[in-house]
Amino acid sequence: MTTATASPKIAWGPRVNLDGVENRFAGTTVAPYSPPVPGIDNLGITSTDTFYIPNHGEVVVDFKGYVRVVRSEPTAGDWNRATVYTNLIELYMRGDTVEAGAIAVTLNPDFLSAGALWTPPCDAECDKPAKSCRMAVNAIFHLPRVGMILFNKEPIELTIDDVRSIPPAGNPGLGRIHEKLPLYSRSDPDGPPVADITALKFVMGTYLEPTELECLRQDLRQVLNV
Repeated sequence: MTTATASPKIAWGPRVNLDGVENRFAGTTVAPYSPPVPGIDNLGITSTDTFYIPNHGEVVVDFKGYVRVVRSEPTAGDWNRATVYTNLIELYMRGDTVEAGAIAVTLNPDFLSAGALWTPPCDAECDKPAKSCRMAVNAIFHLPRVGMILFNKEPIELTIDDVRSIPPAGNPGLGRIHEKLPLYSRSDPDGPPVADITALKFVMGTYLEPTELECLRQDLRQVLNV
């Protein structure tokens, strides 16, 4: 449904092994300045995105939903030197707008949306430095009232600075977009862009309860009619 395929056409970073990796939900202890063991983080997420859609103009959407992110084994045992690789394996956000009706966002299974958390080299010798976080994401945007299903061919770079614990739950982040990121139609993927994302700001939420995740998944199934 929304999980990445076994062999995506394009991989935006290294694949993280899912075998035997435990799911993490509400109640998980997160220690600051400590590289954690591998896990699948089930987190809430909110985001405010701005689109430009021809015949509808600028559309600002307040999204709410969830992400599931798998983390690798840290490359080192100490915080300063450790890099942790990540894959986004599930995504669902939904928001309502006056201009374009309900908009839902899911993960594009044709791409491996990958990222990492690392210590900037200039801070490696500091005492308890903050890490940086980056995830390259390809998403599918469902606009049923407008009659469009869109996707991005260039990565949406979700970035978080000043990370002091992993996962960076509760941290505000920014979608790195230079003026606009073109969106293409799933029904005409080789055609010209049909809309743009012009701004994206998100906040990575805290751990979800298993029942919260299932409720959001049920909503997703209703949206996609599956």
